Amino acid sequence: MNTFYQPKPIFLSCLWKVSILIVLLFLIQSAQAQVNCTGLPAWSSAAVYTQGDQVQHNNTGYEAKWWTQNEDPATHSGQWDVWINLGACGSGGNTPPSASITSPSNGATFTAGATITINASASDPDGTVTKVAFYQNGNLLGEDTSSPYSYSWSGVAAGNYNLTAVATDNDNASTTSSAVSITVQSAGNNPPSGSITAPSDGATFTQGSNIAISASASDADGSVSKVEFFQNGNYLSEDTSSPYSYTWNNVSQGSYALSIVITDNLGATTTPGSVSITVQSSTGGDCNGIPQYTEGGGYNAGSEVQNVGSVYQCKEWPYSGWCNGGAQAYAPGTGTNWQDAWNLIGQCGGGTGGNDSPTVNITSPSNGSTFTPGSTINLTASASDPDGSVAKVEFFQNGNLLVEDTSSPYTYSWVNVSAGSYTLTAKVTDNEGASTTSTQVYISVTSGGNPSGDLPDRVLVGYWHNFDNGSGVVKLRDISNKWDVINIAFAEPTVQGGSSMSFVPDNSIYSTTQEFKNDVALLQSQGKKVLISIGGANGTIHLENATHAQNFSSTMTSIINEYGFDGLDIDLEGSSLSLGAGDNDFRFPTSPRVVNFINGMEAVLANFGSDFVLTAAPETAYVQGGYSTYGGIYGAYLPVLYALKDRMALIHVQHYNTGCMLGLDNQCYSQGTADFQVAMGEMLLRGFSVAGNPTSFPAFREDQVAIGLPASPSAAGGGYTNPNTVKTALDYLIKGISYGGNYTLINGNGYSGFRGMMTWSINWDINYGYEFSNNYRAYLDALPAARWTPESPTQTPEVLEEVFISAPNPFSDWATITVTLNEAQETSLVIYNQVGQQIGTLHHGTLQKGTHTFEWDTRSANPGLYFARMIQGEQTRIIKLIKK
Repeated sequence: MNTFYQPKPIFLSCLWKVSILIVLLFLIQSAQAQVNCTGLPAWSSAAVYTQGDQVQHNNTGYEAKWWTQNEDPATHSGQWDVWINLGACGSGGNTPPSASITSPSNGATFTAGATITINASASDPDGTVTKVAFYQNGNLLGEDTSSPYSYSWSGVAAGNYNLTAVATDNDNASTTSSAVSITVQSAGNNPPSGSITAPSDGATFTQGSNIAISASASDADGSVSKVEFFQNGNYLSEDTSSPYSYTWNNVSQGSYALSIVITDNLGATTTPGSVSITVQSSTGGDCNGIPQYTEGGGYNAGSEVQNVGSVYQCKEWPYSGWCNGGAQAYAPGTGTNWQDAWNLIGQCGGGTGGNDSPTVNITSPSNGSTFTPGSTINLTASASDPDGSVAKVEFFQNGNLLVEDTSSPYTYSWVNVSAGSYTLTAKVTDNEGASTTSTQVYISVTSGGNPSGDLPDRVLVGYWHNFDNGSGVVKLRDISNKWDVINIAFAEPTVQGGSSMSFVPDNSIYSTTQEFKNDVALLQSQGKKVLISIGGANGTIHLENATHAQNFSSTMTSIINEYGFDGLDIDLEGSSLSLGAGDNDFRFPTSPRVVNFINGMEAVLANFGSDFVLTAAPETAYVQGGYSTYGGIYGAYLPVLYALKDRMALIHVQHYNTGCMLGLDNQCYSQGTADFQVAMGEMLLRGFSVAGNPTSFPAFREDQVAIGLPASPSAAGGGYTNPNTVKTALDYLIKGISYGGNYTLINGNGYSGFRGMMTWSINWDINYGYEFSNNYRAYLDALPAARWTPESPTQTPEVLEEVFISAPNPFSDWATITVTLNEAQETSLVIYNQVGQQIGTLHHGTLQKGTHTFEWDTRSANPGLYFARMIQGEQTRIIKLIKK
């Protein structure tokens, strides 16, 4: 049989070619869809992910659109879901390049007009780098297409700058380096100069006087912008134009150091020497029986003498040695330095021949009283005049006039009082115009209640070591049952001064991570709270910018979720928090490390509910130190505590490893004494003025305050205090039972709601035979019930009824926030992104009673997670917003 070739039909030939083309296109598309998953972590249901985080799951790459936890990428990667499907894992994907700025170094300082050379390193593991672009504060400076990559930035103006470099590879993938912060200072600016011209140093005034303070100020190469006036470090006022002056009215009896701070047009400041003045009582009484001063008379602290017509008292140690004359001091009332050793009590002579000042005292409410918001507080004062009549009595709260009363009984009903801490005074004026101001009465208005979930009324807090520092180690399951809160020490940055946090159980204590987690769960099943503490002496954290704040918040949130901790303890030391120049108001901080830490913490807290336990263990310099000095580390915790105050369950300042600290009576007290415990404790319970700040730091609630002490002499460098001494201090601080010390409580009745004791550490307590836990557990358990819960809850109005999103999450172009208030209040409503940057303010000012609606236009906002923070009175509420 002969065979022959039979051609295929034309359409079959075309179909074959089309099929091959489709297969080729599919293969190309599949190759393009592949993702290089090398280095991508496997998705974990327990981990927390934020916008941009990438993972691999079921051999597929995914990227998070916004905050997410326990949402399987395989089933949550649709159009409006949280994950983006990047494609199947494979070797065909492009790995982005890497970039870092090698100079200048982070924190470098330059002079205005300088030329700053920015150098960067960049590489690409699977290709080439095509260019590196340089930015300052997000603005393009220039780019370099060949290595070494650099840019010369010339004529740089004064300011603060964040520098970044963006590397781009041959496949157009790009990576942005970590930011480097630099400061460019004004060139050749000489600070201003000046001095106090009146009153003169050593001047004496009579109680109730109006003292005119004047100053000279000039600037050789610019102009003076303002002169601020202070007394004993407390801000009085400021004047922005010459002649610079301030009149300090109705000055109370005492010794004062007057000072000024001069600021020029470029922000440079000068603080000239202070001027000391004395304000004495209008009558000093008869000096009969008071010995005449003689040099070398052997005077001690408290000794009283008369000299040059007045009575003087020798000051407390360390100045008492100067009362006997010699090189350090002169006779009281003579020369220029006598105030270093003596306090003026008053003039001799019995006050005859002049007008005697009237007297006044607030008889109600009593010092330290507590009320609930919305209460009516009845103020009553007694007033008299020994040689005339009372013309009027005026009532003040925090220095603001409430009302005046011209007839006895002198009273005022202060209605609908808002939450806060208040200082009440009464001022009496007699028929000849003489006036006297009463002793201050401190009250607090608080909604009360237990701010920390199911913590007991009295708590014992201890730190557990995740390391052996000589005290020995112990598993959590084996610690004493006496502890209520166990702080795990510590979560630390992955590098010193870094922002990404890490915590891994010490493998010499726990063989596996799961064993540690099981012990945490065991303590929680016993009703204990187990917190992760951050920082410590060796864990320095530097959050210089928003990226660092995001690193901190995301890593800390992941740690808390992984181990199931009940909360977080802030134990930052060293340079982690520091106040920069010009940062002079704790309510509105400007120092980057402080601002970014607050933002990072708020981002962490936004991921957890109201039962999340937040505590802090600052050193005294960072808190009470702000009373005398505000700058550097002194007072550096105050902005953090102020911002997080409403979320804070406990603050237990470390009453150890500290020098002498001033109490509210301006006397310096040393660690390890009963006076130190009481004086430092009452500063938190009463609030205190802050050096150079326009307002005082508000008091904490009694149930927020505890005291921190070492468990043994070996546990700290100093500050260990015998339990018997501490108990006498606690008896005074809590019950008002005095031990006869040098410090006198402002609230003589004590603070019955005081919360408890903290120690460093549980390990050292075991090492020292359980002295701390045995003594203070028994002491706290024997105390009567705390009284910080309002006695009449029905009288407590719910000022902030509800804050909610009326449109469901996620939303598209608009978010509607509705706020309902039961009374008019100063209110702030601000929008933040997930790294704590403020991106909009919806309202700031007074809101009237009722329901208010606010619309946030999100059409220009990227999809992802946002937060709305409502501050209303002393309450704060944070809600999540998700844009799809």
